[in-house]
Amino acid sequence: MVSAFARFADRAAPGEPLTIRLATQWAMRRPALPVTIASRLGAIRGFARYCASLDPRTQIPPTHLTRAVARRRVAHIFTQAQVRLILRRTQGLEAWRTNLRPQTYRTFISLLECTGLRPCEARRLRDEDFDPATQTLRIRGVKCSPARTIPLHPSTVRALKSYQQTRQARFPFTHQFFVGPFGRPLQSCAAAWTFRRLVRGIPSNGARPRPRLYDFRHTFATRQIARWARQQVPLAHHLTLLSRYLGHKYFRHTYWYVQQERFALRAASDRFRRYRDLA
Repeated sequence: MVSAFARFADRAAPGEPLTIRLATQWAMRRPALPVTIASRLGAIRGFARYCASLDPRTQIPPTHLTRAVARRRVAHIFTQAQVRLILRRTQGLEAWRTNLRPQTYRTFISLLECTGLRPCEARRLRDEDFDPATQTLRIRGVKCSPARTIPLHPSTVRALKSYQQTRQARFPFTHQFFVGPFGRPLQSCAAAWTFRRLVRGIPSNGARPRPRLYDFRHTFATRQIARWARQQVPLAHHLTLLSRYLGHKYFRHTYWYVQQERFALRAASDRFRRYRDLA
């Protein structure tokens, strides 16, 4: 982004210092949402601070030049039929030399679906994070999220233990839980590329053109909230537990997982909003 601004500045004002006007012209050169324009100016702001140490004529764009409102795009909510289809498709993945790829992705995706973990949290798991004796999984801190320990269903423990034993037999030199080719850690780009193949033909019910791995997290939270809403349980207490379980540092972050008029969440959304305002 900074390099794009530099090319623009070389054409629009060669040899001139960085100014607020120049930064604004670049940020608004094409129609965009206010949040996108604010993001562009934010990138230039850091660059401007550096330039100011070299050229006193530099102007640093102030914050809140635009009224940017953070709006997350609606996530895809997986159906049980779609999850079963994706897991069946993992069996058709081309195997690595060790024939571990189908089992890796089947276990990896199943873990995301039943726990709501962030994909990066699952990819960073190590053997010592999994404790089959206590049926728990330790999640390391990431993305401003505190470290936490979550309980596992016995069926999840059995699946993780089976995969772990197979992986240890083929790659005894690594303690990374999920691995890619040659026992190296499973990479984000490889997981995303493989998942695009697995969801091919599955229509998205969210704002993006295709489902993502991260949508399993949204699906998990949405189903939990919908179930509690239908059961008329003490929602505020359960939402607090869900916020801690998901690793949200701030309670308001859990609000993104409540969407009105979807999966019986209208009542839950109203109750959650009242509780959030009081929290």
